[in-house]
Amino acid sequence: MATLAGGRAGRSLLLIHQVSSVCRRGIGALMGPSWKIGSTLETPWSHQHIRTKARGNEYQPSNIKRKHKHGWVKRIRTASGIEVILRRMLKGRKSLTH
Repeated sequence: MATLAGGRAGRSLLLIHQVSSVCRRGIGALMGPSWKIGSTLETPWSHQHIRTKARGNEYQPSNIKRKHKHGWVKRIRTASGIEVILRRMLKGRKSLTH
């Protein structure tokens, strides 16, 4: 490979030669032989997250759970729950709890 008189020109020609060799041999030339399919080393894209579960179906209503969490008995047992009931009474809510 011929180089020009300046040192910079020699480096740029070397870079052009490396890029052209990669273009001829393909992208696998950059990665080396250990990146080939079936090798023991893993590729960076093998760690991508794969979504397996559909989202948007989280709410599966249950009357028992609703009553246990937001019902009258649960509210009346604690001081903060009584405050919730009183606030709703003062506001004039028709339904105080579930």
